[in-house]
Amino acid sequence: MNEINLYIEKINNNTFRSSDVPLILKVLDQDSKKGLIGFTKDDAHLFQVYTFILQQLELASGPASPGVHAGDWRETVDDLSLLKQVIDDMGREMVISNVSWSAGGIAIFDIPDKDQYRTYVNSMMRLHLNRLYERYV
Repeated sequence: MNEINLYIEKINNNTFRSSDVPLILKVLDQDSKKGLIGFTKDDAHLFQVYTFILQQLELASGPASPGVHAGDWRETVDDLSLLKQVIDDMGREMVISNVSWSAGGIAIFDIPDKDQYRTYVNSMMRLHLNRLYERYV
């Protein structure tokens, strides 16, 4: 359980990146096997969505991984309906704007305020982890 605190600290310090998601998933899977948390396929799908939305911020900010393409969720997200739900929520909260979807599997949107976007994403992840571990961080 101490290992998850490293990632929570990265979230709190705004240094958590999309490349950290596979690492946190490994910790969550291990903690689930130990019986410390209930970690479902839906939880894993939500972390895929976090990966995508973090990748889009990284693209907008500059330091994105080479295999990441603007708006292309197909390599990252298995549950399109969950991605649409999160993007709709972000649009309603005005964290993103000008959302458009293409039939080819692309979700394009503008990020008007990168700091607000990062804060929103970090808050989603923090709340999700709090729920999994049933605690307040």
